[in-house]
Amino acid sequence: MKKQTGASRRLLQCIKHLQGNDFEGALVNLFPALDQTAKRRRPKFGVGKRIKAFLEEEEELISIIGTGNCLSNIVCDGISITDALYKFGRTSIAHEGELDPRLEFNKDGSITIGTDKWNLPSGYITGMCIAVIVAQENKNENLDEPLSISIFEKQFLISELWGNPKEIKAHICAEFKNAELFK
Repeated sequence: MKKQTGASRRLLQCIKHLQGNDFEGALVNLFPALDQTAKRRRPKFGVGKRIKAFLEEEEELISIIGTGNCLSNIVCDGISITDALYKFGRTSIAHEGELDPRLEFNKDGSITIGTDKWNLPSGYITGMCIAVIVAQENKNENLDEPLSISIFEKQFLISELWGNPKEIKAHICAEFKNAELFK
């Protein structure tokens, strides 16, 4: 039976903050849901290792939803994008109560990566949300609100995406004309 737990409640709050362009508020709610999902996937891993592993496994999906392009293995000065999201995002929020100034999100879709600044499109937050929603570990989650997302001009109901990556990934593979994209 599908139900709301902390993961789905946090994601709903994340979405609400994201709709209001409150990116820090969105991440404050996203990271606990992402960690809960990562813990379901890797219960014996420590928090940092499991969150980074989840982000690395879902990197293609996150970047495609976030930018419309498949970006992976992005590294600058020895810091990967997953390291930056974890270290400057999740860890800073958990321990300092706010985003590290080295990580910013923007509404215009641009990406700027340098030694002292990671500025990513807010779509990256959306991509992380969708990665959490479609994770098979969340197949029993649910939201009471009728939400949807449009990806490459196709509408998906969030209620049908919980724990179900197949439809959205098949659609993306068809758009990229690459059946092996998520293998």
